[in-house]
Amino acid sequence: MKLLKFPENLRNALAESEMTQIKLADLLGTTQATVNRWIKGINEPDLTTLLEICLYLDETPNSLLGYDDITEQDASAYKQTH
Repeated sequence: MKLLKFPENLRNALAESEMTQIKLADLLGTTQATVNRWIKGINEPDLTTLLEICLYLDETPNSLLGYDDITEQDASAYKQTH
């Protein structure tokens, strides 16, 4: 069970803000390839970078990570299997 949906939420937040991967990468001081790996779920940003992403995209960490969408039932099921 994959609880956090960062790649999907990042892709959506970029689209909603009409920001390109290149523009976000420039703001963060990284490369478009790095942003693309986050969107594909290959890598994840560190905490500091995540917070910067949230500021640039006007998102909260909970919304970007998908934590707001986790139900008590999902959390309970996850805890039982881990």
